[in-house]
Amino acid sequence: MYATPVCYLFAEPAELYFVYRALYAQYCCRLHTVSSQTGDILQLSRQFECVFQESHPHLYYHLLAIAAPPLKLVFNWIVFAFAGYLEVGQVMALWDRILAWDSLLVVPVAAAAILAFREKRLLECTCADEVHLVLADASTLQVVQLLQLYLFKDRIDALRD
Repeated sequence: MYATPVCYLFAEPAELYFVYRALYAQYCCRLHTVSSQTGDILQLSRQFECVFQESHPHLYYHLLAIAAPPLKLVFNWIVFAFAGYLEVGQVMALWDRILAWDSLLVVPVAAAAILAFREKRLLECTCADEVHLVLADASTLQVVQLLQLYLFKDRIDALRD
């Protein structure tokens, strides 16, 4: 799943292989590593839970109450860095941020931003199946804009006032 978005960038298999290998060795392998190292899946999962619970506690506890734990909803998104969930262009835009910031921490923040973006509809859900239906369609998501809104909401609100 990691290689698929990269396939859109290179026509030559050799170039694709070397870029994919470097991407996987630097970032993606940490998404499958269970350790106390910075940037592994445990830290990213914890980061998601902390960020989401702090910013949207009502939604966080609502999802727990209807047997749809937030981390369980987004875990595959985090493990695969959104490959297979977001449109290819959106995955590349997110991965561009990973490369620019040299950090996988953008992945759990993007997961929190998507749940926050769908907050109204998620709060209307009464069971886990409904939650999965709300989150199933990612075709309209613009991940960079969601990240900006999520990270800079206070500043944007201040500018509006």
